[in-house]
Amino acid sequence: MVRSKNDLSGFINRNMNSTIGVVAALPGEAKALVGRRDWQEAEGLLYCRSFLKDGTELLVVQSGMGMDNAFSAAMWLVGKNLRALGGVGVSGGLDPGLGPGDMVFADAVFMEREDGVYRVWKRDESGSKGALDGLAAKGVTARWGPIVTVRRAVLNAASKKALFDRTGAMAVDMETAGVAQVANQSDLPFFAVRAVCDSADVSIPEVLYQCVDQKGSPRIFYLFRLLLRRPLLLSHLLRMKRDFAAALGGVAYVRRYLSSYGGEVNE
Repeated sequence: MVRSKNDLSGFINRNMNSTIGVVAALPGEAKALVGRRDWQEAEGLLYCRSFLKDGTELLVVQSGMGMDNAFSAAMWLVGKNLRALGGVGVSGGLDPGLGPGDMVFADAVFMEREDGVYRVWKRDESGSKGALDGLAAKGVTARWGPIVTVRRAVLNAASKKALFDRTGAMAVDMETAGVAQVANQSDLPFFAVRAVCDSADVSIPEVLYQCVDQKGSPRIFYLFRLLLRRPLLLSHLLRMKRDFAAALGGVAYVRRYLSSYGGEVNE
């Protein structure tokens, strides 16, 4: 079982050798977390090292989209003498009260399978949830809540509502449960933070979702041909770009959050 901590601050100490491993699916998510960095490659994965103000190292890996890719990237990370393991990125919003850029700090992670929805991780409820107050003071909407991981993207508002009604999860992604499974297997403290990109009432055309590949790189020629055939999709594309930028702004706060609580340890 994963060792629970009261909040993310409990994963950090002042030991210069302590390392937090983070899986981010997309290049934009990773760069929002660590800023402009030199990325290195190992075993087909892009990774970089960054440091918080207290000397804690962040080791961030770009996994590509999907639970299997996230699982593989997390497995690579656990060989690096980690203090904790987490997943950070953007997500679809399921809770109608959340909009683009709002953040969900996982207190539970669910995984959807063909035979139902299963909980793969749960946060220790004995700890205080006041740690997000600092973000609220900055005008950032951040809540503790469940995240659900699915195999196929949930793109339309009706499907989001159905998933919300079935699971109660605030956000949906395609990676978090894979990282949580590795943390469980490795007996590592786990955390997950997701910034909402498309809110619960927004539907994304499937053809636009296909405009990026599994690594998150844009398929420029596909998009160009698509817009030539269906120019009305441009308004959807511009909204997606705006909402994605808002979500990446939320991801950037994760680093500030970790830095703000770098001196506390809650075993």
